[in-house]
Amino acid sequence: DLKDNDNPGGTNSKVVKYEITGNFTGKLTVVYNDNVNGNTVVNNVALPFLKDTTYTANITGIGIGAQASIPGVAGQTATMKIYSGGTVVKTVSATAGSLGELVLPTIAHTF
Repeated sequence: DLKDNDNPGGTNSKVVKYEITGNFTGKLTVVYNDNVNGNTVVNNVALPFLKDTTYTANITGIGIGAQASIPGVAGQTATMKIYSGGTVVKTVSATAGSLGELVLPTIAHTF
């Protein structure tokens, strides 16, 4: 038998998509989180990164950030977006520095 948390189709659930796109050829460490379960870390991510997640009603805030774990090439770019209900609610872009380093600052969304 299913608990409420196992039923993402409930009326109070929130469908979210995290997306990172661009021409950055390095690898990223991506950290996304919510206010109940804490951080999820994904290492050595190549672009594009897409993650669909359904959060339960008790989740009121989410966030995502990323930074290069393996450098790319200076001038390459990446854009990170949070979609909620199919609409972009937050976005941030970054350009790799002279050493190929890239940081996408954390963006957050509250429901």
